[in-house]
Amino acid sequence: MKKGIVIGASRDAIHTIKKAREKGIYVVALDGNPNAEGFKFANESIVVDISDLDKTSNEVARIKPDFTIPIPIGRYLSTMGYINDKFQLEGACYEATRLSTDKYVFHKKLNEENLRNVQLYLIDENTKLDEIKMEYPAILKPRFGSGSRDVYFLKSKDDLKEIFEQIKKMKEDFVLEQAVDGDEYGVDGAVINGKLQITLLRKKVITPLPVRQAVASFAETNMKLYDAVRIFLQKVIETLNYNNCLVNADLIINKEQIFVIEAAPRPSGHNLHNVFVPLATDIDIAEEYIKFLLGAKYNFIPTRIEKIQIRFFDFNDVYVKYIPTLVQLKNKLGDSLVEWNCSIKENEYLGKVVNGHSIMGRGFFVVKGCTEGDLIEKSDWVLSQFGVMQRGEKDKK
Repeated sequence: MKKGIVIGASRDAIHTIKKAREKGIYVVALDGNPNAEGFKFANESIVVDISDLDKTSNEVARIKPDFTIPIPIGRYLSTMGYINDKFQLEGACYEATRLSTDKYVFHKKLNEENLRNVQLYLIDENTKLDEIKMEYPAILKPRFGSGSRDVYFLKSKDDLKEIFEQIKKMKEDFVLEQAVDGDEYGVDGAVINGKLQITLLRKKVITPLPVRQAVASFAETNMKLYDAVRIFLQKVIETLNYNNCLVNADLIINKEQIFVIEAAPRPSGHNLHNVFVPLATDIDIAEEYIKFLLGAKYNFIPTRIEKIQIRFFDFNDVYVKYIPTLVQLKNKLGDSLVEWNCSIKENEYLGKVVNGHSIMGRGFFVVKGCTEGDLIEKSDWVLSQFGVMQRGEKDKK
C-alpha cells in the first residue's frame, strides 16, 4: 500500500484525503490543530506545528511516505515544498512554494522577467511613508499567505497614512502594489513535465471597491482566452519553477495585458477545485493528480465545459427570517439548480462581506444556463427567495 501525507488538515483537505483513500492510499494528515476537520478522514493523524520545518521533518522521516498530496493551504504550503526537496518526493519544490507564499519575492522574481510590471513596495512598521512614490489607486495586503485577508484598496497617500496606523499594530509585513483594472479570473490546472495544462478558467464576480471579494464565478468557455492565458502562464510557471504539481492562479485580464495577482502549486479552495471544477469539466484535478502520483493514466484537459456559475450567499448586514427549501427552488429551476449547499440558519445574522472568511462558511449553490446573463438572473432569483431583514430595521422593532 502506498503512503501519502497531507500537510495541513483543514476542511479544505477533506476532499483530497477522501480521493486518496479511494485509490487505496494510506493517508497521514499533519496539522498543528488537534481539532483539524480533516483528521477524522485520514488513516492516521499527527498533531505537529507545520510551520516548524524541523519538527515536521522528524515526523515525515518516521512516516516514510511515498509522496505528499497537495491541498488548499496558505503560508505553510512552503513546508510541503521543503519536505518534497528534503525527502526527494514528487511535487512542487521548496523554491516554487517559497516564491508563491511570499508576495514580495513573488513580485520581484516575475518583475525581473518582465512578467509583472507594476510598482510594489514592502511595508512594515519602520517604513517611512514619505519615501514611497506610488501611483494610486493601490492595493495593500499581507506579504505572506493567500486570499483576501486584510486587503485594502487605497485611493491616495492619505488613505495609506490612515491605514498605516492600523497595520503597525499587527506586527506583520505588507506589500503595497499598484492596482490593475480589468476582469478577475481564477485558473485551475496542473504542470506536468514542465507543460501547463489548464482545466478551467473561472471568471469572477467581485464585490464593489474597496473590498473586492469574489462572490461568484462563471465557467469560462472562450477557447481563445484559454490560449492567451496558457501562453502567458507558461512563462510564469517556468519562472517560478513549477513542475509536476497542481496550479491555482488569480489573474486580471484587460485589453492591454494579462496580470498575475498570485499563483500557487496547489488546488484552489472554497469548494472550487472539489465541486465547481468537476461540475464544469467532468475532471477532478485532485483525483487526476493522485493518479499521476500513482503512475496511472491521468487527464487534466476537458473535452467540454458546462456553462455554470457558483454563487455564494452574499447577503450584507441582515437577519435571515426565511430560507427556501430545495424542493421550492427545484420547482422553479428544475435541473438548472445543479448543486445546493446552504449552511445558513433562520434568525442568523449575516454581517458585511469583507473577505473570504466572512462569506464562505454560509455555503454555496451552482446553477447552469445558456449565457452569463441567464446565470446571473437565476442566481439572483435564488437569493431573492430568502426572507431577510436589514439589521437596522430589526433594531427599530
